This record gives sequence, structure tokens and C-alpha cells, in this order.
Amino acid sequence: MKIISKETVEKAETRSQSIPKTTSAKKDPIKKALLKKEAPIKQNQKTPPKEKTAYFAMTYDRFISLIRFNITFKLTLGYAVRLLLLIAFLFFFIYVSFSYYLFYSAQENLKEDRLYIDALLEVAQDYRAESVTTYLNHKNLQLYVYNSEQAPIYATMDDTILYESASAVIEYDFKVFPQFPMLFETGSHLFKDETLVYYALKKDLTEYTNTLEATFPIGFILCSVLIMASIRSASKLANKHLKPINIMTEQVKDMSGNSLSTRLNVSGTKDELKDLAFTFNQMLNDIQKSYEREKQFVSDASHELRTPIAVIKGYAGMLNRWGKDDPAILEESIHAILSETDNMHSLVESLLFIARNDKGALKMDKVPFNFSDLFTEIVKETRLIDSQHELSETIDQNLSLHGSSDKLKQALRIFIDNSIKYTPDGGKISLSLRRSEHHAIVIISDDGIGISKEDLPHIFDRFYRADKSRTKMKENQHGGTGLGLSIAKIIITQHGGKIHVDSALDEGTTFTLFLPIIEHIDPSPQMETAIN
Repeated sequence: MKIISKETVEKAETRSQSIPKTTSAKKDPIKKALLKKEAPIKQNQKTPPKEKTAYFAMTYDRFISLIRFNITFKLTLGYAVRLLLLIAFLFFFIYVSFSYYLFYSAQENLKEDRLYIDALLEVAQDYRAESVTTYLNHKNLQLYVYNSEQAPIYATMDDTILYESASAVIEYDFKVFPQFPMLFETGSHLFKDETLVYYALKKDLTEYTNTLEATFPIGFILCSVLIMASIRSASKLANKHLKPINIMTEQVKDMSGNSLSTRLNVSGTKDELKDLAFTFNQMLNDIQKSYEREKQFVSDASHELRTPIAVIKGYAGMLNRWGKDDPAILEESIHAILSETDNMHSLVESLLFIARNDKGALKMDKVPFNFSDLFTEIVKETRLIDSQHELSETIDQNLSLHGSSDKLKQALRIFIDNSIKYTPDGGKISLSLRRSEHHAIVIISDDGIGISKEDLPHIFDRFYRADKSRTKMKENQHGGTGLGLSIAKIIITQHGGKIHVDSALDEGTTFTLFLPIIEHIDPSPQMETAIN
């Protein structure tokens, strides 16, 4: 037989790897043609790695979404896993500790056996004596005897153990658990004939291993029963404590837009679930108030728009019937339609302003400007449009604010128009602008009909009109949209200001505005343009 060397085999493998794989295809034209046909098909059949990853990720997410465990199961499972780990640890610890105790108890017993054997040798003067043999059999011990040179001369078993091995220190080894190593205890005895012998006692711990193995199933069963009982108890306890959640869920399912007055039961002990129910009830209170406010807002807006629409419709019908031939009716109808259109436009603009504020989309172009000049301009305009009231003003100069001069002018005009509207002819209206350490204080006071205590907390509510307290005013018979003070409050709040109102029936009303000021600045063309 010819032996092939390893180097020859490696060279052959290297040569075969260096040969191009397409050589056979080049020699065989049919195979080459088939390869060309199959190549695009295989390329089309391959799925890009990214698409495979996305597909598997979507599949996994879909599978996870189908798995739904309730809180009771999660709590019970978590408790069971922790309890299982704890009991397993305790079970192992107890068994290891028990085996450790058995090992060292066997060592102590073997030391006592050595002392007893030494006493028997002293009496019998022979390690082959019946008393020695009987004791060894009773204790399940083996005896090995060595001469003065520690060479073995006798053994109760047909085996031989060196004295050095028998006298070595034996420690408990956790690695062999639940097995035990052989135990040895050595000693020496000097007979009466001056013969010195060494001996070793061997203890087989198989019975201890059998004890551990016999008690293991019992311990395992007891632990299993304990775990099952604990899991059942934990499940009942979880159901008991989580029962309020199920009740809350059923109550919430029954809630709708028409039953927002339903509240969760918060009676019982003080715990986190009660806090949750209390917080949820508070949220429901806010939602109910907001829902009712929005319903009222829609109702009031519809009511306000219904009147001008009805007027426009009426005049349009009148135009259709008689306006073509009667110039007076034509002119009256056009004038009325234009007037009501302006009212509708004003109302819609006010509604849009409030809606933007509610959505947080209300933006104001704020720049530093001289608020004293703006206030002086408003006072001059008020004198021009109102000659039926006695007007007085007090203005501190060079007060500067950072804000929108147009919007602040609109807000101040609303407060002043409110005083003009509800103050009888000949009444007094006082306009004041004062400086404090950090604020510009605007005081608009009148001696008009005032506002009742019942209406005072609601004057800034949308579409609210204190008609009962103001029916004395003829000018107010036509009413208003009820949005002016709401818009004014939004503008003042957007500028970081506050509003305080003092009023009483037949004693007048005082609006006090607090607006944060900035240090005095020199007027610039941009500021002058903003004011003008």
C-alpha cells in the first residue's frame, strides 16, 4: 500500500481550490445555457435581508399584541417565580447545610470510635480480638493496621490504604454533593510487649447519602405543596385587592356624554386605588364642566348667529318680493343686510379669537412700546366718541410694556365701552394709569348701575350677560354677544397681567388691571408705528 503524505494532500486541496468553479460550465455549452437561464430566476427569488428582518419584526409584534395577561395573572406569576426561586434557594441551602452537619457529625463520631478502639486494644492486647471485630461490625467501620515503619500489616477488608493517605486531612467538598467522601481517623497504640502499631479507622458514609436521597422527594413534595398553596393564596389576595379596578372598569364603560355625572365609589379603606378613584372623579368633574361649557358655548353661538341670519333672510325675502320696484325697500334692505353682516363678522372673529386661545394657537406680536402714550391716545378717542359722561383721567408718563399695543388697546376699549354702556348719561367715568414697583396699574371706574354679587363671578364667562341687573339701561335692550370681557381677559392674561373687579348694584364698577412693566426705553420708529 502506498502511503500518501500530509503535505501531498494539502497541495492537492490547495490546487483544487484554485481551479475556477465555472470550468465545467465553460466546457459544457448546455450547462452554461441553463446557468444563464436560472441566474435571473434565483436573483428574483432572493429576499433582501432588510425585508426579512422587517417581516419577522412585524410578525413578532403581531404575536406579542395577541398575548394579553391581566394584572392578577401578572402579579401571581411574578409572585410565583420569586417564591419558586426563594424556596429553591432555601431548599438547596437546607440540604447542603444538612449534609454538612452529617459530615462533621460523622467526623466527631469517628473520633470517639478511635478512642473506644484504643481502649479495647489496651484490654485485649490484640487488634484481631473478638471485641474489636464486634465493635467494628456494629459501627460499620474498617480497620487498617501498620507497623512501626507505617507499612500495612493487617486489614479487615481485602484492600490496602497507605497510612499517609489515611492520615490526610479530609474536608467537606460541596462539588460532590450529595455524595460524601470516605472518612479516616488515625491513631497509634503501644502494646505491653513494647510493640508499636499504627492504625486507621475507615468510615463509609453511604448511609448518609442514602438518607439525603430518601428525604429529597419528601422535601420536594413539601416545597411544591407550599408553592401551590402560596400561589393560590396570592391569586385570591390579588383578586381581592384588584376587585375595585374591575368595578371601576364596569362603571367607566357605562359612562357617556349623557352620563358624565356618574362618579366612582371612593368609600372603603385609604389606599392607592382610592386615590386613583378620587383623582379620576376630579378629572370627570373637570371634563363635565368643560363639556357643559362647550355645549353652552355652541348653544349660545348658534343663538347669536340665528338672529342676524333670520334678519338677513327676512330682508332678502323682502327684496325678492318688493325691492325690485321700490327704491326705499331696496335701500332699507341693503342697509340692514350690511349691518347684520358686520355683526356676524364681528361675532365670528370673536369666536375664532377664543378658539385659537383654547387651542394654544393664539399668537401676539409683542414689542416694547410706551404704554403711557397708548393710554393717552385711548383717552382722547373716548372723549371724541362719548360726550354724555363726565370723563377724568390721571396718567403717569413713561410707562413701558412689552406686548401687543393693538391687542391691549382692544382690551382697554372693551372695559371703557362697558363703563360707557352701563353708566347713565351725566355719570362719571374715571380713567387712571399709575406706576408701581413692577406693574402698570390701570383703573377704570364708573358710578353706573353696577353688578350684583351673584353675577360678579361670571362676568368673564363666554356669552354671559348680567341682564337682570342691567335691564334699567335702555341702551342695553338690544344686548350684546357676551364675549367682550372674555376676550379682554384673554388679552390681559396673555400679557402676564391680572384683573380685579369691585362692583355693587347702583354703586358703580371698578376694573383694576395689573400689567408688568419694563425699564424706560426711548421711542423708536418701530414703536411709534405700533402705537399709531
